[in-house]
Amino acid sequence: MFLSRAFRRYRLLFVSSGVALFILILLAFLKYEQELNDRDCIALFLFPCPVSTSLFDVPVEDVEHPHKAQIEYINNSYQGKEGSTLRKAHKYYEKVLKAVVGAKPDCEKLNKYLEGNAPTKGMGFQQTTDEFSEKHLSKFLQVDIFELQQMIDSHRLVMENLPDEYPEGIYKGNGIAYVGGGKYSWMALLSIKNLREIGCALPVEVFVPNLDDFELDICTKTLPSLNAKCVHIPTALFAKDLEFANNTKILGYQYKSLAILLSSFENVLLLDSDNIPVNVSEDIFLEEPFKSRGLVVWPDFWQRTTSPHFFTIAGREVSKSKTLPTYKLGPGDYIDHDEKEEIDWAKIPLHERFGAIPNPSSESGQLMISKRTHMKAILLAVYYNMYGPGYYYPLFSQGTAGQGDKETFIAATVVLDMPFYQVLQTVLALGHLRDGKFRGTSMAQHDPLRDYLWNEEKKKLREQFLGDEYKKEADKLERPHMAFLHANFPKLDPFSLFKDHVILDDKGTRYRMFGNGMKLRAGRDVEQDLWGYMQNFLCETKLKVNLFRDKDVPKLCDQIKEHLSWLNSTEE
Repeated sequence: MFLSRAFRRYRLLFVSSGVALFILILLAFLKYEQELNDRDCIALFLFPCPVSTSLFDVPVEDVEHPHKAQIEYINNSYQGKEGSTLRKAHKYYEKVLKAVVGAKPDCEKLNKYLEGNAPTKGMGFQQTTDEFSEKHLSKFLQVDIFELQQMIDSHRLVMENLPDEYPEGIYKGNGIAYVGGGKYSWMALLSIKNLREIGCALPVEVFVPNLDDFELDICTKTLPSLNAKCVHIPTALFAKDLEFANNTKILGYQYKSLAILLSSFENVLLLDSDNIPVNVSEDIFLEEPFKSRGLVVWPDFWQRTTSPHFFTIAGREVSKSKTLPTYKLGPGDYIDHDEKEEIDWAKIPLHERFGAIPNPSSESGQLMISKRTHMKAILLAVYYNMYGPGYYYPLFSQGTAGQGDKETFIAATVVLDMPFYQVLQTVLALGHLRDGKFRGTSMAQHDPLRDYLWNEEKKKLREQFLGDEYKKEADKLERPHMAFLHANFPKLDPFSLFKDHVILDDKGTRYRMFGNGMKLRAGRDVEQDLWGYMQNFLCETKLKVNLFRDKDVPKLCDQIKEHLSWLNSTEE
């Protein structure tokens, strides 16, 4: 163990030296930048290079480069105060990345399963034996002694080296962050348009991973008109030539933790690009539960299946004498264990033991977090996501439905003993009937403000009533209303929706993707609104969107017009 830790510390020193060397080279480059013309600068395309042309007042000349317009626009975004803030942020991100790179696990990916993946069970599943006990959850992902020690060392090292504070002035205010790029920029645009239509004025940042995804019409015209902007991730991170960027492949799930880290907001609502806010206002950051908890997560359909090995790796003790409440699906309640009943610790679900991450599992289409109170948790979540696919995603979910980034923020928060709030109102599956079968297309998640008040009211009722009497009184309470429509499958790409016969079958029958009753749930016909936005962007303002670059847009507009007319005729 001593040699392993010593090796890690020397490796961290090596990484630090490499980063320092990179900075010295960069400074030398800047010193002689007048001797380099901008054609060389852009051809090299080191991300410090285009940023420096803005921050150090070197103009971009007329050069032939496929992304010249994007580079100029990004550079112009970081003039004056924005440029100095970016430089300050880069120094901070450098510390974070050094800690993350230096703590890379020194073992093979965790992919050995003894009895296959853990079972995917809904929250309505009634446990009859020991299905979710510590012993049972240890039967799936296998971690040997060497791997376990290497993971423990990695986790300990990152905890020791992540910075505890961030520089004053790099974050401020409240806002919403999306990850765009490709089809996701189109979906984010629809979501932001609906956000403005419902009267929410919170500023928005859309993070794009590369210059190909920095679509000029969307990023320089349409989004600014909606009080939103594109943020180019490599420029914001300043990391293209760091070991972090060269040796770590960043996947879609991992961009989300970076979007939170890089966003200019102190308090962030992270939304998936296919998530439509239907009842959201600025108050979401100002009231409970966010006001006192600093992290708000929403429930998924599934039981939590975190490997017991994770808690060992994180140095988190899971109690054998103290319980967490049991989550009850129907009423959306946490019910305390009866203290009079003897607990069988061999059978009790792992996630009903104090110190574990509580049920239900998380659905990450929306997440709220405060950097002022939870910055260390954000940084730890960045680490979990950077090494997620090979290590932490299997530890968190063991191959169950939706495995990915969804547990990283609540896991980091639990490990650090920080407060959080889990929305208790159950996630609702939305869709439509087709050939006598239900076809799910989306999820409805609920308002955290009303959810918090609803549960405070239920607490008062539990002090007065028991059993069926309590249930009778609780059923009289107003439940939380729908706040988000997560249209996760299929995506809101009109061309694909027609081609794949999702909304119009080969017999000419049309379907509402989200089913009937949307106006009752959301207060407006969201599906009709979304198709109206599609018509406006593609057919009226003729917005250039890469997703439809090789499509017959006039024909698509005719199809959109016909479908929108049908939706209008079926409005409830």
